[in-house]
Amino acid sequence: MNLIPYGKHTISEKDKKFVLKSLGDDLITSGNYVKSFESKLSKFLKVNYALSCSSGTSAIHLALLSLNVKKGDSIIILSINFIAAYNMSRLLGAKVYLADVDPILGQMTPRNLLNCIKLNKIKNLKVVFTMYLGGYPKNIIEFYNIKKKYKFYIIEDACHALGAKYLDNQKKWTHVGSCQHSDICVFSLHPLKTITSGEGGILTTNNKNIYTKPDGTDYTKINASLFIVPHAVIHQWESYLQNDTSLRYLILKKDRKSTRPNSSHITI
Repeated sequence: MNLIPYGKHTISEKDKKFVLKSLGDDLITSGNYVKSFESKLSKFLKVNYALSCSSGTSAIHLALLSLNVKKGDSIIILSINFIAAYNMSRLLGAKVYLADVDPILGQMTPRNLLNCIKLNKIKNLKVVFTMYLGGYPKNIIEFYNIKKKYKFYIIEDACHALGAKYLDNQKKWTHVGSCQHSDICVFSLHPLKTITSGEGGILTTNNKNIYTKPDGTDYTKINASLFIVPHAVIHQWESYLQNDTSLRYLILKKDRKSTRPNSSHITI
């Protein structure tokens, strides 16, 4: 029986040559190609900071840590979503509430969010995850207005939406990941996403404090006791590492375009 693949990545001979080239460099983790990719991506998205890591799940975990999410904090997540946001929130001891979604779009609406807050009598809401199923950003401005009223953080789980745009208050097209109406945005570079580095994730923000906290690791304080969860290796907070490798990002170099059917063509 011939199976229809869920997704198919494209790796060219040029990509393979770049990967082999990176293996000859002095650094194959957190090297120049990673920094170059982060710089080009931040310019593409028009956001102040872009931080690469080992997966979309890792990006979500770093986002929560940078916001000091701790035991007892309240977080709202969509009831239809990949389980990463739920797992990472529970790992940090947060109380997770599941909001309903629109039956057609499969995304949380502003009314769904407000109903979740009201029905669960949430008084001190710390974080709300928004998610763009199928890469379609919806209700971004409306969620931002609710955020200003209730004083919570917004993390955009935009793993499906790299390259997508939405209309802002000035009716200008704005990139998802610019964080104009959120605190943090996370992307995935899994082979089934718009562009891939084999595995990988990205965190974007305009807040310097958020950016420097997960990346400002003191390498002299690495603690030998670690534990492993799916897609993430986690040390104690003072030695938290989610670095990614240079060879992954060589296939995302300048002039590299996505060749997936029906995907946005992105040049970084």
